[in-house]
Amino acid sequence: MTMGKRQLVLAALIVALGAAVYLNWQFSGNSPLIATNAVASTAGHELGEAQLAEAPVSGKGKSASSVSPSQKTSANAETYFTEARLSRQKTRDQAVELLEKVIADSKSNEAAKKEAVNQAALIAQNTLRENNAENLIKAKGFQDCMVFIQNSECSVAVKMNDSTQNNAIVIKDIVSGQSGIAYDKIKIVEVK
Repeated sequence: MTMGKRQLVLAALIVALGAAVYLNWQFSGNSPLIATNAVASTAGHELGEAQLAEAPVSGKGKSASSVSPSQKTSANAETYFTEARLSRQKTRDQAVELLEKVIADSKSNEAAKKEAVNQAALIAQNTLRENNAENLIKAKGFQDCMVFIQNSECSVAVKMNDSTQNNAIVIKDIVSGQSGIAYDKIKIVEVK
């Protein structure tokens, strides 16, 4: 019977992590994230002709009659980034709380505790990588961005003034350098 409780706790952790992935996906939009045309290998990196895809952003803002289209777009993007950050933090907090319960439970076996510690370390490592990548992307002049790292893949939601292929390459280079994720596993969506 003890083995059943352990399996239940691990299943709950998997469900919590799955919920985190789903919520991140929901907030990043349902549109295609990126398209690559050709892939070449240069100095160990895979470089592709990347094109940014536009993602519609829904949000609550001022009425359309009192706000110019550029102000409305800016408000929608700000709402998106605020909601996405809150959702990401809430989901991570819930996952960490579950992991802490497994670690603190005296009935958990050592393997379950070790797995919980490993998962907590992975969450902390991904958080650090995401923050570093976000800060460097903003330092390159992009207005705002969110980086989501999960299962050796990365999605980047970015607000920028102009969409160019060079912007996609710069973003992929930063994310790959900070996370070690391959270029073809990095998806970029432009938030408008």
